[in-house]
Amino acid sequence: MDCFDTHTHSEGKGIHELRAMVEKGIKRVVSCAYYPVEPSGPSTLIDLFRKLTTFEMERGRKAGMVIYAAIGIHPRCIPPGYDKVLEYLEENPSTAFGEIGLETASSAEVEVLEKQLELAKKLDVPCIVHTPRKNKEVVTDKVLEVLQKVGMPEDLVVVDHANVKTAGKILKNGYWAGLTVQPGKLSKEEVKFIVDEYGSERFLLNSDTGFSDEELFAVSDTVEFLQQHFSRQDVEKLAFKNAEKFLRL
Repeated sequence: MDCFDTHTHSEGKGIHELRAMVEKGIKRVVSCAYYPVEPSGPSTLIDLFRKLTTFEMERGRKAGMVIYAAIGIHPRCIPPGYDKVLEYLEENPSTAFGEIGLETASSAEVEVLEKQLELAKKLDVPCIVHTPRKNKEVVTDKVLEVLQKVGMPEDLVVVDHANVKTAGKILKNGYWAGLTVQPGKLSKEEVKFIVDEYGSERFLLNSDTGFSDEELFAVSDTVEFLQQHFSRQDVEKLAFKNAEKFLRL
């Protein structure tokens, strides 16, 4: 079954790795903006966005993969003078803002998230919203609080890296939930548990693969596993149809 990995950092992988993903059925991905060291200024992120929306998409074509770029200020990548980045986001439409969100829920992170959400709401752009490994429940609550404060339309937001403790809360608030299948995040069995509990309607599958030694085929392996337990209709939603609906493709 064809698969759509809704959160990667594809620039961290070689062409041969992207081709291997395609061979395993992962034919479309979202490549989210993330800079692995603290940016020295806004131009660092702006050049990253330019790279993702041009060079990286071309690399995908060479590998037989469709790459959709998501651009935005990751909470661990807030540069001085970030207002210039917001100006770029407003002037250069993209498939989605991402990944944005909170890591520690500091006042600076909250401020940057609010401003990006307000811009996304104005421009009607979907948002991929990060939640951290540590203190996930508390920070997820803060993310939901910020979303409510901004009045963010539910269909424009996927709260990503959800787990068995936060998925229900995210859905209850009306948003999409991203299920990241990687060691330390979710296993295939945990994805099955969540889908058993809440159904298949508002979930997006992803691997978060990129700069580290993550599992390249997490999404296709999970889809293959889910086919043993759910109807084809439900698995197709998780594999690619939900992603198409959320991203309005």
